[in-house]
Amino acid sequence: MPPDKNPLFYVHGFNSAIPEDISTSPKISAVADFCRCTGRAFHPLNIDYRKAAQHSREILELVPGDVERVIFCGASMGGWFARVMQLLLARQRPELPVEAVIFNPAFNLAEFSHYLEGHQHNYVTLEEYEFKREHSEQLICLERSVDYHADLPLWVYVDAEDEVINAEWSQKWYSGISRFVAYPGGSHSFEHARDALDDFEPGCWNRAGQ
Repeated sequence: MPPDKNPLFYVHGFNSAIPEDISTSPKISAVADFCRCTGRAFHPLNIDYRKAAQHSREILELVPGDVERVIFCGASMGGWFARVMQLLLARQRPELPVEAVIFNPAFNLAEFSHYLEGHQHNYVTLEEYEFKREHSEQLICLERSVDYHADLPLWVYVDAEDEVINAEWSQKWYSGISRFVAYPGGSHSFEHARDALDDFEPGCWNRAGQ
């Protein structure tokens, strides 16, 4: 299948961005390598979570009409957003196979989004900004616009020692709707991207001698 028929869209986390040199991010580099090994088009996406609903509409427009399979992948808030995008695209195009592969994902923003509010610092772009209540309410509305627990192909991978998102809580939220794998140790940065992608598509690294 040509790469442009089989795209993977990758979404970064909150207070992050896609660095100009993705080799500085082992996690993003692993996803890019996975795409190269498996013949997929890699599309890293920069998201301003103050405008998540707007970005979701823009991303739907990026998906060509002739694609044959789509994967949304992301980490932390990007994992949550990747799942939302999967559900939105599947609702728009129910005949299209759409999967989500997510690392240390956020969840249940109706309960937890208020923790995002206040002064913020993007550690990649170095932007200083305020994440306001109206922004968290928009995230809640976006989450409620889909059936987050719908039966669509979902792979969730977490590090047990994630210091930001409790892995046990994540398991309770996701285990009934996904293949859920928790790796021992690690951190919120998620050190097991290559292992996770090999679980998602066994033997993927062997195709290019990786």
